[in-house]
Amino acid sequence: MKLTEKVRDLTLKNIIILTSYIALLILGLIYFENIISFIGMIFDIIQPFILGFVLAFILNIPMKFFIKKLPIEDEKRKKVISALLSVFLFFFIVFIIVIIVMPQVIDNIKLFVENLPNALKQIEEWINYILSQVELSPEFVTKIEELQTDFGNTMISKFTSWVPSIAIGFTHFTSRIVNIFMGLVMAIYMLFSKDKLLRQMEKLGYAFLKENQVHQLKSGIHLISSTFENFLAGQLTESIIIGVLCYIGCIFLDIPYASIAAIVIGFTNVIPYFGPIIGAVISSILIFFVSPIKTIIFLIFSTLLQQFESNLIYPHVVGGSIGLSALWVLFAVSVGGGLFGIPGMIFGLPTFSVIYELLRRWTNQRLQEKNLIVNKKET
Repeated sequence: MKLTEKVRDLTLKNIIILTSYIALLILGLIYFENIISFIGMIFDIIQPFILGFVLAFILNIPMKFFIKKLPIEDEKRKKVISALLSVFLFFFIVFIIVIIVMPQVIDNIKLFVENLPNALKQIEEWINYILSQVELSPEFVTKIEELQTDFGNTMISKFTSWVPSIAIGFTHFTSRIVNIFMGLVMAIYMLFSKDKLLRQMEKLGYAFLKENQVHQLKSGIHLISSTFENFLAGQLTESIIIGVLCYIGCIFLDIPYASIAAIVIGFTNVIPYFGPIIGAVISSILIFFVSPIKTIIFLIFSTLLQQFESNLIYPHVVGGSIGLSALWVLFAVSVGGGLFGIPGMIFGLPTFSVIYELLRRWTNQRLQEKNLIVNKKET
């Protein structure tokens, strides 16, 4: 059918719908900044709900494990106990971090603050020594000294200007704590009311969608849920293992800031590919202020640790849960990080994995409709 015939066959309803879409698109382009601002305001309002959903999704991972392992016949009672154990496990981990890890982190921060003036003085002495050993023109030496003075004055002025920002940041931090508390309450409620909420959503779907559309939607939600669950469970488990091994290794090698380095390595290891590099660089900068020699030892140790993780821990803990080749993993992490920063680097991989799988299914379906042969090894 030609384009002119398609246009001629359009009904009045189709024309009104098409015109409405075009008008909405034009209005969206005109008031784009206002729309983005409004979306940001809505996001701030529902932020506790979003945080609660994310926490409930994470807590649901150990809950499923407890449901499988608990020897209780009553399903309702088993789910309630599993939810309670998941919440208890969450608070237990927070308690361990606060009671055991935080004091060591505070001590390391104090040590860093105490050593910072001596470290800066030592760096200045190294620069002066290098300048004294290298034959430079008096004008160039004067320029270097002026830069050092300007750098010191700039840092002082920066610290002074940061005081109001710190006060504003403290206000934001307080509001974040309130949001986290509200999100945790919502997460606990979602966890205990999971089955009821799912039944309500399913009922809503059947009320407003066709049956085949509901089945497709449920299949897509199951794919998203399983992909993100496998990814988060694997990455978090791997990060805990790497963090503990890093802490033990730093203590054994007498590397300063052992607890901070372990926490940084553990947290950044959640980010595929780039996370270990980011964690090693941040930790090395902190260690450098105390001992440059220990920095070299730490870099060698962290490199060996990441090789051990890549070849032994990652295949067993994470495995092929994402189902992407190394090229697509690197692409997903790079694009996600470029668009949304650190959260994009973490969640870009499972998101792209879902898109990849949905596109694969749709492609295979289209090929089958055209009676074309599908090579399963390539799809």
